[in-house]
Amino acid sequence: MNRIKAGVLVRAFLLLALAVLPAQATFAQSTDPDAPTLVTEHTISGINASNLSEDNTYYYAFDVRKGTLTWTLDLMPTNRSDAGGVLQWTLLTPKFDKLKYENLSAQGSPARQVKDLPITIKRRIIVKLVVSGNASYKIKLSGSAVDFGEGK
Repeated sequence: MNRIKAGVLVRAFLLLALAVLPAQATFAQSTDPDAPTLVTEHTISGINASNLSEDNTYYYAFDVRKGTLTWTLDLMPTNRSDAGGVLQWTLLTPKFDKLKYENLSAQGSPARQVKDLPITIKRRIIVKLVVSGNASYKIKLSGSAVDFGEGK
């Protein structure tokens, strides 16, 4: 009898954990420009669910060194029958001076944007993402300027 109760409790705990973990990943995206989410891996991703007139703004930060930063952005509409999504990205200095900005929209089918950005000095970069519509996004950071403590 106790084994059955223990099994039920374990299953209930696992279901609760599975329900809570995705929600915590969503909360990890900072909406505070003074406390951006520190990027420690090569990928930034998220899902946005709103209409095109509602913007959600997220901030991320990562360090780069001299070299080339390859920025690969994929934007995928979550529902092919609606208006899709729009993502505006801005790369900023820690003092919020603009280094580079672009827009990408995906309506009905996925969209991809690849940029090679020259980095002339070692610095921290702040990423400002403004997302609207129903879309998921994934940004892959690569190139010789990317340094996540890998010793390259």
